[in-house]
Amino acid sequence: MTVPRPFNWRLPLSVIPLENFDLPGMHDPSEFNADRIASMTMSRMAGCEIRRLPEEIRDMIRTGRLQCDDRAYLGELISQFDCQKIRWFTMHCGISRYEMAKVMIACDIRKPLLAEWMNSHAPNHQTRSNHHRTWELRPRI
Repeated sequence: MTVPRPFNWRLPLSVIPLENFDLPGMHDPSEFNADRIASMTMSRMAGCEIRRLPEEIRDMIRTGRLQCDDRAYLGELISQFDCQKIRWFTMHCGISRYEMAKVMIACDIRKPLLAEWMNSHAPNHQTRSNHHRTWELRPRI
C-alpha cells in the first residue's frame, strides 16, 4: 500500500510530448497586445541583462528557433508566472497554445502548476490525483 504524500504536487512535472498538442484548435494564435505583454515582462525581467521587446518575445515563440540566450530568457520569464499569469500571457502574446507548449518543452519548464496548466489543454490528459487546477477556481470563488 502506498502512503499518500501531501507534498507530491510540488514535485517537478514535465510538459507532455508536443504531439499531444498538435490539434487544429491548438494552432490558432491569440491576439497580440504589446502593452500588456510589456507590463508583464518588463517588471519580471528588470534585473536581466538581456532585454526583449514584446514583438521580439512573440517572434521568438512563434518561430521556435531559440538560441541559448532565448531559452534562458523565456525559461526565466515563464518560470516566474503562476497559472493565471501564464494564461493571460498566452492570451495576449499573439501565440498559439501549441507554440507555448513547444517553448515550455524547449526551456524545460518543470514547475508543477505551469506544466499541469499546459498539459490540461491536451485531450485525455489525466491530472495528478492530488492536484487542484487553481486556474479553474476563480469563477467558483
